[in-house]
Amino acid sequence: MRLYFFLFFLLFFSCKRGEVTEYTYYENHHDTVRYVGKEQCRMCHAEIYDSYMQTGMGQSFHFAVRSHSDLNYTSMPLVYDSIKNLSYKPFWINDSLYLLEFRLKGQDTVHKLIKKITYKIGSGHHTNSHLFNVNGYIHQAPYTYYTQDQIADLPPGFENGNNTRFDRDIGLECMTCHNAYPQYVNGSMNKYSEVLTGIDCERCHGPGEAHVKQKLAGNIIDTSKYIDYSIVNPGKLPLDLQFDVCQRCHLQGTAVLAQDKTFSDFKPGRPLKEVMDIYLPRYENNDAFIMASHVDRLKSSVCFEESDMTCITCHNPHKSVSSLGSDYFDNKCMQCHDMDCKEEKTMNCVSCHMPKSTSTDIMHVTITDHKIGVHNIKDSNKGSFLGLVAINNEKPTILSRAQAYLKQYESFENNPIFLDSARYYLDKLDSEQSLVYFIQYYYLQKDYRSVVNYWMQSSEKNSFIANNEQKAIALSRVAESASHFDIDDLALTLFKEASQYAPYHLDVKLKLGVHFIKINRIDQAKDCFEQILVLNPHFKQAYCNLGYIFILENEFKKAYTYLGKAIHLDPDYLQAYENLLLLSRLENKKEDLDFYVNKILEIAPSHNVQNLKSMRY
Repeated sequence: MRLYFFLFFLLFFSCKRGEVTEYTYYENHHDTVRYVGKEQCRMCHAEIYDSYMQTGMGQSFHFAVRSHSDLNYTSMPLVYDSIKNLSYKPFWINDSLYLLEFRLKGQDTVHKLIKKITYKIGSGHHTNSHLFNVNGYIHQAPYTYYTQDQIADLPPGFENGNNTRFDRDIGLECMTCHNAYPQYVNGSMNKYSEVLTGIDCERCHGPGEAHVKQKLAGNIIDTSKYIDYSIVNPGKLPLDLQFDVCQRCHLQGTAVLAQDKTFSDFKPGRPLKEVMDIYLPRYENNDAFIMASHVDRLKSSVCFEESDMTCITCHNPHKSVSSLGSDYFDNKCMQCHDMDCKEEKTMNCVSCHMPKSTSTDIMHVTITDHKIGVHNIKDSNKGSFLGLVAINNEKPTILSRAQAYLKQYESFENNPIFLDSARYYLDKLDSEQSLVYFIQYYYLQKDYRSVVNYWMQSSEKNSFIANNEQKAIALSRVAESASHFDIDDLALTLFKEASQYAPYHLDVKLKLGVHFIKINRIDQAKDCFEQILVLNPHFKQAYCNLGYIFILENEFKKAYTYLGKAIHLDPDYLQAYENLLLLSRLENKKEDLDFYVNKILEIAPSHNVQNLKSMRY
């Protein structure tokens, strides 16, 4: 009893707005405590489980079957990408969803590719997007159904000529905000040995093994009087830690991991900043916001600043908003505002003070603006850029700031101001901290000479600080840069080392194979590309490079086969057509030469025409 009183005392006196300096330790914070899955939770909490499974979080991720897809109730609308001249049409075969990509030329179908959709992502409150799985490698498909407007279109980020078709990797950062924690294959970018379905109980309560063992042993806590420290109840946490549970996913931005942390490491009841800092860009005179910025918007509210409210002040995460009565949120407002709008017959406070609005990052979607206040018409024109701000950490490290600007540039917006800011912070770092990020900085600038020079001059190159995936990317970038200047021995050594650190990262393995071709180690190159196809038989670059190898080996029939497979996967694959042009020239097929020259110029009108013509005859 004394122990519980002490822990309650500590919890009570840290339960205030602002910087929390002490934290209550829960048994399930220990690294050895395993996740048990939401079905285990249902054995004792069936009513809560069944209610939660109707929420947006409970329905956030599932297999693409009819019962979990909003497309089951539509006419399966077609999407046309006018820039890429590609069309997309979903269709069902029994209980399986497929996506057809095709291209028409006149009345003829000149390209046709079908992908089986494995998962739908999105609850259906706003969207259903679609993922497919090839040997554990998960990618996004170029088709989203926007349920509010009941239309189909390209997914967010695929529009305006940015349609990457079937090549967008679904990495751990994306997966862990839309789903329970999967079994991620280390040394890859997007490979999983197991993928669960839906954000589960343990994302907010922490791993459940210790809790289950306690209850099976008969250790029952009267939670009306005491806190059960075998598992986290977010409602009993200090206010800032309550926010950390929610803003793990409801604070979208540029996420920068702490050293040796992954996107699966956050546990409720611990500070989020121990695992990651989340940055958002700030501009003068701009009140626009992105889709998952609920926490950031709420923290901008006077209601937040002048009270102890958190997300669960208004939201019951076990209940779907759609299941609540029309006066539910009005009653929440009246707990503080005491009928300020009592003269109105229908108050509906949120319609004025939390209006629905579009977001800057996702089309065809309106969401509730969680900035509570008197709203004016938003100015959509950005003012001057003020900087990236870490929303969940008032004092991010210099290294974290440098990483944020590099990631903002590489992943979201190629604005040179981000690289300039990154360099400002990089110059303040110790060499052992900065090696990986200076390599990234110079590589993003395409300053390959500086990449090589920085590596060669660094005293930390044999012991630099980074996780295996970071080391693989950094080494691969140095190797690629060295290859630019024909420093081939160094390039080969580093490509091999990178591949050892990330054996399932296909782009790293691809670059090793390409370098083998360059240095005329054809058998090793072939082995490399064949390994890739064993891991992922839909990897077009491996087919293209094997086609080129077969040209070198005068096995022209095999070359046509492999290059044809590459073009089947990508009808605008320029390198594959260049290899076919070379092949036609070697076989003196003049009609094919003209066809491939015209095809290349159709894909890339600015291509060097003289070089192509010289390849004809």
